[in-house]
Parts: sequence; C-alpha cells; structure tokens
Amino acid sequence: MKLLPLVFKNLFRKKTRSLLTIGSILLPLFVICILGTMLRALDSDPSNGKGMYRLIVRHKVSITNWLPAAYDPKIRQLPGVVEVLRMNWFGGSYVDQSARNQFARFSTSDADRFLKVFDEATVVEGSEKEWVDDRSGLLVGRLLMKKYGWKLGQKVTLKGDIYPVTLELTIRAVFEAPDETGVYFHHEAIEEALPRVKGFVGWYWIKTASLEATERIPAQLDAMFENSSFPTKTETEKEFQNGWVSMLGNVKLLVTSICTIIVFVILLIAANTMAMAARERVTEIAVLRTLGFRKRQILGLVLGESLLLSLFGGVLGVALYALLFPGFREAVANSPMGGFAAGMKLFPEILAVAFAVTVFVGLVAGLAPAVRSAQRSITDGLRQVG
Repeated sequence: MKLLPLVFKNLFRKKTRSLLTIGSILLPLFVICILGTMLRALDSDPSNGKGMYRLIVRHKVSITNWLPAAYDPKIRQLPGVVEVLRMNWFGGSYVDQSARNQFARFSTSDADRFLKVFDEATVVEGSEKEWVDDRSGLLVGRLLMKKYGWKLGQKVTLKGDIYPVTLELTIRAVFEAPDETGVYFHHEAIEEALPRVKGFVGWYWIKTASLEATERIPAQLDAMFENSSFPTKTETEKEFQNGWVSMLGNVKLLVTSICTIIVFVILLIAANTMAMAARERVTEIAVLRTLGFRKRQILGLVLGESLLLSLFGGVLGVALYALLFPGFREAVANSPMGGFAAGMKLFPEILAVAFAVTVFVGLVAGLAPAVRSAQRSITDGLRQVG
C-alpha cells in the first residue's frame, strides 16, 4: 500500500498515452459486453419459465410445409394437453420492404385461445373480446404501437407474399409481453380471400399441464402421425427458437471467436503500453534500486501500474455499458431482430466475466515488463543515462 501513490503518479505521468490506452481497453470491453449479452440471450427464457410448458408442432420435412387443420382435435385428446393454438406465418410487408418496417406478422385460427397459450401476455389497451369478435381485428405489441405511433382503431394494411392478398386490418387490442414486436390477426381474413388455403396450418402451439407432459408428448404426437401424409416434428419452444437462429449458422461460435480476438487485441495494446513505460524508466528504476528498493518492490510498481490501467478501463467499460444498455436494447427491439430483444437484459455474469478478463489482461500485459525491470542489474540501468 505504501507504493500505491507512486504507482498512481507513474500511471498518469504520460496522461495522453494513459487515457488513450484506457480508451482502447474500454471500447473493446463494451463490445464484449454487447456480444456476451446477445450470446447469453440465446439461452435465456424471456417468458420467465412459462415457455417450458409450450410445444410447437410443425411438418417434419420443413417449417414451410403445411399441416392439416384436422390434426387439432387429435392433438387435443392427448393427456397433458391444456390448449392448442393454430398459427401461420403471414410474412408480407407493411408500407415497404425496408429494414425499418420489418416485424413479425402472424395469423391464427384460434384467436380466443391465444392468450390462454401465451399467458405471459396481457392486453393493456382495447380488449381481448373486441379483437376476438372482429374478423379483421389486429392484436399489436405495445412496442410497435410506440414505434409507428399507431392508435387504437387505426387501419393497418399488410401486403402478403406467401399469401398473395392485401389485408386491411383494424387495431382492436394492444398487448404487453416480453416480446412486443409482433402483430396477430384472424386467419379467416386470409381464407376469405384465398379459399384454397382453408384447412391448412403452419404449425401448432401446445400448452401443456406439466413438465412431465412437455417431455412425454413430443414422442407420442410424432408417433401418431409418423405414417401419415403429413408427418410431424414436435419440439419445445426453446428448441424451435434455436432452430431459427441456427439458420444463420453457428452464431455462438462466431460470437465467441470475435470476443477472443478482441481480448487478444486488448492484450497487445496494454502490453505495448507497459513495455514502452518500462523502457522509458530504465534509469529511474536503477536509481530506485540504488536507494534500496528491492526487486519485489520494483516488480510491484510496474505490475501495479498495468493492473490499475486495466482496472480503470474495466470499471469505465462496464459502467458505460450499464448506462447505455436501455438505449441499446430499444435499438435492437426496433430493428428487424426485434424479437431477439425479448431475451436481452443486464446479465451480472456477463459484466463479471468482462471485468475479470480486463484484470487478467492487465496482469499478463504487465508481467513481462515488470520481471525484466526487476531483474535488470543496477549497472545496466545506470549505463543508459543520457
């Protein structure tokens, strides 16, 4: 502790270089926090555990293949099934195909069952009954209402591509949920315009009574339709979501690789700074040795400077990330990846790992210069005067 004032003095002797080095640690650390949060969000459950009681039934071959609506009563009869919801991906566009106007658009043949299956969602404007009773009614996430400035009762036009039809829908209810980036409407609106799609379903959502049922039903259900013209694949909600992510490739490996590269870059920057600082003070350290400073004290001075440098960068980086996180999350929510924001929050373990990595970098970066400075003889150090 007696050496701490001297360490602080040496650290800010070259203020510009020290501040630039702290900045070079801070900004990459901020990126690590972002990528770590996104990686952690892939495994998180924004439904607060309610998603564990939901299963998705889709066509075994591809998610783009339809299933017959006649499966509905057969699925309902399985023990442990509480509710079944028929869903379809509408796709299409709102206004245009720009990134700003991309959001999830679903139709359902069972509007009255929607909030029974997704029971973490709550209607905060309008009413469920108004939406259920209006065949052209639209249920909208609160975030989308805020993004587009929509009002209750407003007309919204969706132009289809999978279904070549243009729908004019009326906002009848607004819901609050972990994911508020989608709109939902009656599938009958599509069937009235395109009778040929009647009787087919994109996939089924099942609400189960228990975790035991969640584990048992997939094998039972898939065996039931195994030899039919429409074989099924039943999976948990998390498995279904991860299937969509896997279409982008090995996202986890990519993010982990980027984080590793960033850590290596921070290490090189910090090591270069400490090496320069040690070279500049060769003679000064020799004088300190002459005055009676021991090798371990010299080691502590140089290593302490590197550690403090990384600590400053780490603390500021974590604090900056925590300060800017709400804005970052809102930006993601308003992007085409809006649904991904539902699982994003400040994960303490990510902040702790990022900070620990910074401290580790400081120790490793300062170790070699500190050892060299402590081991250099007094005569070699004094010989470099002038």
